[in-house]
Amino acid sequence: MSQAAPDSWDAVRSRVMALLAHRDAVLDETAAAWARFARAQGWTRADLDALWEGLTEDLVRRLSRDRPGEARTVRGDVLQTMADIMERIAKRLAA
Repeated sequence: MSQAAPDSWDAVRSRVMALLAHRDAVLDETAAAWARFARAQGWTRADLDALWEGLTEDLVRRLSRDRPGEARTVRGDVLQTMADIMERIAKRLAA
């Protein structure tokens, strides 16, 4: 079994860190947009929670249908990501 050179591990680590930073920025931008929208519409937190629940379940259903062999993984990933975005939205709305 061959081992990768340390330089290639550093490159992989750097790439992973860059991807994680990009994902975090996208989630922040998404949360900011949703918070602006909710405020502009005069929505309550309960209104947003109800919509978010429906969006989450719809997304889980669609992705599970598109990837039937990965349904459990897809559901977990979607629930985690949507919860992360909602937490960011709630922080922005509370500010």
